[in-house]
Amino acid sequence: MLALVPGCGDGAARTSDEAVVSASAVDPRALRFKEYSYTPQRTPEALAAADYIKVTAVGTVEGFREGVTYLTEPADTPCPRVYMVVRVDRTFKGAADRSVLSDGRLFVEFDRGPINTLDGKTPLNSMDVFEREVPRGTRVALFLTDAPTISGRVVNAQLAPRVRTLVPHPQGLVFEDRSRSGAERLVPGLIAPQELPGPWRAISSLDELTNRMAKVRQ
Repeated sequence: MLALVPGCGDGAARTSDEAVVSASAVDPRALRFKEYSYTPQRTPEALAAADYIKVTAVGTVEGFREGVTYLTEPADTPCPRVYMVVRVDRTFKGAADRSVLSDGRLFVEFDRGPINTLDGKTPLNSMDVFEREVPRGTRVALFLTDAPTISGRVVNAQLAPRVRTLVPHPQGLVFEDRSRSGAERLVPGLIAPQELPGPWRAISSLDELTNRMAKVRQ
């Protein structure tokens, strides 16, 4: 079962114990600002096979783009979005779905995070925060589902991509991190590493995860 929390004030804010300075290149704290309600899938194969997962792919992060802002209740509360642009290297499940690809790229949608309470509209996370925490050129594995319906009222609609955006399952955003020491590890983007089931934590590289994902193509 999957219940994605739309964000923008919905769901609990994450109480992080990750306040230490990271020695790694990838440190996606801005993406981990909230909790999710979902049933963990014990293995990558189980997650890929779930009917709510529409696309699985591996690619390279090309950067982040400012997204549209939805207006929600109460009082037109803004819900700003951000898109991670991923150049796809390999697609497995959903490979034939051209409605989500633009020139070989996926647009992965996220909640941009908390709003400044002083003016009630400005996101606290600048675009630079996302670019710094997930540098361009980072390899990523994606298990994607349909984006939630947030509101029919949209500000800056011209910022929306011309293709359908998707969102990751809470377990379904995994970055490859090559630390300054040269070591490689996998970093979940939406949840803390200890929240992954044991079989996920035992995977040692993105190549190994890619091989596991390739077993499920529909």
